[in-house]
Amino acid sequence: MAVILAQAAPQKEAGRTYQFRRRYPNMNWKKRICALLCAAACAASLLAGCAGSPAKAEVPDTIRWINATHAILTDMNGWDCAVFGGMEATEANKKLMIPFLDEWWGVTDHDSAEENIEWLLTEGHRAECVECMALLDEDGWAEYSEEETAAMMSELLEDEDMGKSVARSYADYLVYGPSSIDGWDYSRALSLLGWYYVAGFYTESEALDKALEIAKELQGKFSSWDELTESYMRGYEYWSDESADPRREVYNDLKGRSDSPYQIAWDTVLEKSWE
Repeated sequence: MAVILAQAAPQKEAGRTYQFRRRYPNMNWKKRICALLCAAACAASLLAGCAGSPAKAEVPDTIRWINATHAILTDMNGWDCAVFGGMEATEANKKLMIPFLDEWWGVTDHDSAEENIEWLLTEGHRAECVECMALLDEDGWAEYSEEETAAMMSELLEDEDMGKSVARSYADYLVYGPSSIDGWDYSRALSLLGWYYVAGFYTESEALDKALEIAKELQGKFSSWDELTESYMRGYEYWSDESADPRREVYNDLKGRSDSPYQIAWDTVLEKSWE
């Protein structure tokens, strides 16, 4: 049985209160859903993993590049890294994808699909992260070590895991600045576009046209697959309050495969090759 790991958008209602201090009563902190969705038992026969896939027509380099931006999640889902959307756009897979998108992203049609993409591109989790980290800067937390910040935040928030997560994210922010977790939001946007196509909310051309636009912007923000992936990992840790090490292991495994999605060069010229 395949397990789908959802990296969902936050609910639109007010999220968990940002608890650093009483002066921040209205700051939302990590509005998120931690989701595991088990697909129907028949999904195992519908979905193929990255390795051992049957021979297919050659995939254009631009689509290979787009697929590689979210290959970690695709592989964790047991889907095919060589296929846009992770699976063929069949009626059976459409029936699988539609309730998944509804449950974890609130996507039920073309309009709600566009709304989620727009949120990821204009705000995402990075906007909230920057706002929260700026407040820490304002209060002088930069003078403390990550360990000291983790200890004090764990006490303030009455949650050790969250305290460590805040300290880690703030340490990342001090090094990488406001763009620290950009890769997390952009990777998710590109994965969503493929899912929209499988679900029938976007045509293939519509999804790929938007993906190409985002891919070009992403290519300008980072210089390598490693750099993008570390930004993605920082975003995952910010969102989940968990270590991204298991995902780093997936990434390293994918890089070492004979059919690695990262064989496509980062600086590949990205251009439209579809109708």
